[in-house]
Amino acid sequence: MLNRKFFVRSAMIRHALVAAVVALISLPTHAAPNDNCQMQISNTVIDYGQVTRAELLGRQVTPTTFALGKQTMTLSVNCRQPALMTIYFRGAAGDGNGYRFGNGGNFVLNLSLAQLDGKRVKLGNVRVTGQQPDNIAETILLTPGVGIVPVQDERTLKGTSFSVQVEINTSVTGTASRVADRTTWRSSGSFELVEN
Repeated sequence: MLNRKFFVRSAMIRHALVAAVVALISLPTHAAPNDNCQMQISNTVIDYGQVTRAELLGRQVTPTTFALGKQTMTLSVNCRQPALMTIYFRGAAGDGNGYRFGNGGNFVLNLSLAQLDGKRVKLGNVRVTGQQPDNIAETILLTPGVGIVPVQDERTLKGTSFSVQVEINTSVTGTASRVADRTTWRSSGSFELVEN
């Protein structure tokens, strides 16, 4: 089992400046000689830049939610021997299908463009490694407590090289955006690879 850390950070200054940074920190994996697979993530730091509160209010997606934006990264796994690769994200559950972002935000992980051994595949959701997927699609959410596996013709697949695009969509509530002083929002979690 391999883990890759993922941190979400944001700092806010009342009325003037909102600095939003999502930092995905990929800790180096040093595979032992008997480790079959290695996992890597690209774009170890995703920076939403700085916006004023007025600009944030212009990004309203619901009456009480404001979007910080969408960013993408690539997650890839390479194995010496074919394996069934199940990817989980371990982090604090937030609202709906997302993960907690600070004290008043949420981020969701949307996976797409999956390839296994150079061929496009679909993705399936599993609650337990090795189970038959209960939801299969080309684009799928990586939700708390649920993993994803590569799928073709409704069957899970083994392979040696797997890659998937991860879109991170981060939002905050209007209440959370009102702070009296500089505030840092943090969330963290890790991608976890389970071989079978």
